[in-house]
Amino acid sequence: MRLQRAFLQVTERLQRVFQRSPPGMRRGAAMLVDVAIVVESFAIALLFRFNGDVPPDFWASFWPFAFLSAAIFVALLYESGVYQSVLRYTGIYQGVRVASATSIAAGIIFIVDVILGVIFDLRPFPLSVVIVGALLAYLQLVAVRLYPRFFYELSLREIGTRTRTVIVGTEEPGVALASHIWRSTALNLQVVGFVSESPAEKGRRIEGAPVLGGLEDLGSIVPEHDVQQVIIATPYADWDQMNAIWRVCTEASVEVKIMPDLDEVLSENAFRLRELQIEDLLGREPVNIDLAALSEHISGKRVLVTGAGGSIGRELSRQISRLAPEHLTLMDRDESGLYYLSQDLAREGFSEAEYQVGDVTSPEGMEDTFEGSAPQVVFHAAAYKHVPLMEERVAEAVLNNVFGTLNVARMAGEHGAEKFVNVSTDKAVNPANVMGATKRLSEMLVQSLSRLYPATIYASVRFGNVLGSRGSVVPTFRQQIEAGGPVTVTHPEMIRYFMTIPEAVSLILQASAMADSYGTYVLEMGRPVSITDLARKMIEIMGASGVQIKYTGLRPGEKLREELLEQSEHQNDTDHPMVLRVSPGKGPDGDGHNGDGGDRFLQLVNEMVARARCHDSEGTAELLRSITPNYTSADLSGNVRRGRSS
Repeated sequence: MRLQRAFLQVTERLQRVFQRSPPGMRRGAAMLVDVAIVVESFAIALLFRFNGDVPPDFWASFWPFAFLSAAIFVALLYESGVYQSVLRYTGIYQGVRVASATSIAAGIIFIVDVILGVIFDLRPFPLSVVIVGALLAYLQLVAVRLYPRFFYELSLREIGTRTRTVIVGTEEPGVALASHIWRSTALNLQVVGFVSESPAEKGRRIEGAPVLGGLEDLGSIVPEHDVQQVIIATPYADWDQMNAIWRVCTEASVEVKIMPDLDEVLSENAFRLRELQIEDLLGREPVNIDLAALSEHISGKRVLVTGAGGSIGRELSRQISRLAPEHLTLMDRDESGLYYLSQDLAREGFSEAEYQVGDVTSPEGMEDTFEGSAPQVVFHAAAYKHVPLMEERVAEAVLNNVFGTLNVARMAGEHGAEKFVNVSTDKAVNPANVMGATKRLSEMLVQSLSRLYPATIYASVRFGNVLGSRGSVVPTFRQQIEAGGPVTVTHPEMIRYFMTIPEAVSLILQASAMADSYGTYVLEMGRPVSITDLARKMIEIMGASGVQIKYTGLRPGEKLREELLEQSEHQNDTDHPMVLRVSPGKGPDGDGHNGDGGDRFLQLVNEMVARARCHDSEGTAELLRSITPNYTSADLSGNVRRGRSS
């Protein structure tokens, strides 16, 4: 080990001297080394040809022809750009360039040797010496270029004490990560080995590190090899695999990190390992999106997004901006949210959006927006969504969620928009709270207006909870854990469906692209998640084992389990496996269309909105109960009185 380190120090000093010299001097030195290699290679080939006993006549003609051959080699190497490359980054492309130059040089020398033999009866080299010498020269020319890279990477591996790391995944992402780790001192990692999904790969070596076993062996690999960190480099690991890895690492107090998708790495030109997040453990399958259909749906169109400053609206804005719309109008009453969104889109290279601070409940404001922007596609994401707060403020919930939807949807029809998409929620199914009831009415209004404005395609997209949205359970739990607890869960048997914000928005766009007539679409939410289990996992992931879980009891309007379909509704498959289309059940008018054919329904909605404008919370709540199908509300009288006095 001492000799190795001493040798490394000497080579590093030589490399530093070489690197500090002028570029012309470095190229000249490299050419002299290549000349020596070529001459030496042909000399060895000649000695082999005559078994070490070369006739004196051959030596006399050998040296001039050997140096001529070396000049041909160097000239072709120079022409191929070999001398402009950085030696410590030598790779396969450098080897290909050397091989190309060597092959051409050998061909030229072979032809010259033959011509001299035929015309002048002079044979400087036996023909076999030309072939063998060129092959030896190629091997040494490549080796001398790999030498700096080899010792550079070896020196990196010997620097200091590094975190002992195992990479889960032997496909392209894992190999690329290992290669990057060996070349980067900033990561301060040492790849101990790989864990493969295939047991057959055990014992093989990748980037100099062994495949230590399969996923089922991780529990024994960690203590046996003193592993300090596990990096998951399998982008499509399923729920069972992710949870098994996390469980092993948690029990062994080993850090877990995730490598992002390789496409993301290539686009950002950087490896950014991230911490394991709760989203990684919820078992969502990757969403496949028909990009061609989305591009056709959005590209070249004028698009409006309401509620653009919210969690769903922001992601809608991001994904739509990547689909080349002709014009993108982003509206929200939250000017700070719009400002931060504008900064995000500018960082992503999209600076052509129009940002409007506005209120969807203002007829004059929405009229101005539609006249100025003339949107062809409208995504309505503006809504109040916090269940307990809306129980307290019934009138505000009705004005924003019901009248806001009616106002924007009506403007879309009056101004000839091609498509209007209403972002809904699973709480609209058999609603048990004010927020759910208002979203149910928004779906019914969209269906009603599809009859009034047949030239516009109306649709609603219904889905469950999204991870990471403002006010959702994950950021709430995270804040509680960071504050030292307790983590509050309303009921030990609380169950919810979850999906990530980008996933939900991608499927909203997919549903809107396939909508060719009125429809309510439901997104496939995957397996239900126990909120108690979610809280426990977050506590463990964040390393806060002392934080307790406290059960606070169900809040007004809260259900143990959310639903995606009403009993009278029927689901139908679409072209996308994660998007279902709902056939409506029987509505309040008794016509099977949930109120879409009755003037009476719109009259009741207008009356309810009028009461809400007058801050008549009791009257608003009473009409909300009577209009909304299957609304099983709690007694709101106490909440209504508090809402009036607050």
